[in-house]
Amino acid sequence: MQDRDALLRLLREFFNLPPHVRPQEITQKTIAEWDSLAMVQLIADLQGTFLIDFDLDEIGKLRSYEEIRATLLKKGASLIITASDSVRS
Repeated sequence: MQDRDALLRLLREFFNLPPHVRPQEITQKTIAEWDSLAMVQLIADLQGTFLIDFDLDEIGKLRSYEEIRATLLKKGASLIITASDSVRS
């Protein structure tokens, strides 16, 4: 199922992570490149990809794959890559 996880794909591409990196390993503490500038760019990518907006309280909690995933799901975002999404990627 990980190969159909749109968030996992986005984070791996954004941070240039190898494909074997597991979701629980993707945190701000474990990725040196995840600094404040990367955070601003990541928020823009997430909002553009999933067509949602984050408020300031939510942004303060987006520090790992799990936290981002939970927030996106709470907002009703679909995290599954469909066949039509794969064609566009």
